[in-house]
Order: sequence, then structure tokens, then C-alpha cells
Amino acid sequence: MARKRAACETGEVRLKTFLDSGVLIAAWKIDTLKDAARSIMADDRREFFSSQMVRLELLPKPRFEKRRTEVRFYENHFAELVRSEPLSRELAEEAEILASRYGLSAADALQIAAAIRQGVQEFWTTEKPGKPLFRVTELKVLSLGA
Repeated sequence: MARKRAACETGEVRLKTFLDSGVLIAAWKIDTLKDAARSIMADDRREFFSSQMVRLELLPKPRFEKRRTEVRFYENHFAELVRSEPLSRELAEEAEILASRYGLSAADALQIAAAIRQGVQEFWTTEKPGKPLFRVTELKVLSLGA
């Protein structure tokens, strides 16, 4: 919450950033990528955007398995968001167009469409370059693992 207020009060322009679920999982538990993921998350030059789809990918299983610390980690990220795109018919329609244009999976298309709808500049993923995500031209797709 403090991050959102600070950006509004200073009027500074921040880099609009979307972290896919793989980056957040990496920040939580993938030792080889944890530092890189957490560095992006801690970067004060960024403001973060997400989607209901990312929440759906991340929270139900650790909640079911009572992994409270992991749930808090993800919820802290979601609490810092400027905005989160809800699942909607319009989002699904845009995702279908993007999936057809770039050969994206359904989940990737929903996340990319959510990012584009929110004016995001950078979309971070753990996917390796060469995957269909990297064909998207509407925003910059970056790989944490590259």
C-alpha cells in the first residue's frame, strides 16, 4: 500500500510491470531465480499490475494445503498492485484474438490480454525466449530465466 501512495504523491512516472505466475512462484521458491524475481519486485521504479487469472493460478493450492506463509507472500504482492484485471467476456474475447495471432496457450493469452488492457509496458515470465509469448509485439516480454 505504501508503494502505491508514494508513487501518487511524488507524481513520478513508473514502469508498468506485469509479473506472470511463474515469476511469483520463482520469487517464492525457485532458488536459481529467486534473487532475480525478488529484485524486480523490490524495484521502486516499477508499479505492478496483474489479473484475476494470476491469483487463480497462485492462491488456491497453497490455501488448500494450509501453506499460510506462501499465501501471505502472494497476497502481499497483490496488495501492492495498482490494478488487477478481472476475468470477463471482453478479456476472453481479446485473449482469443491474441492466442490466434501469436499461437498462445489460453492462460498466456488471458495474461497478455490483461496486461495490454492495463497499458503495461513490461511482461515478465519464466518462459524461455523462443516460446510463443515472445512473438507478442504489443508490449515487451522479458524472461527471468534468460
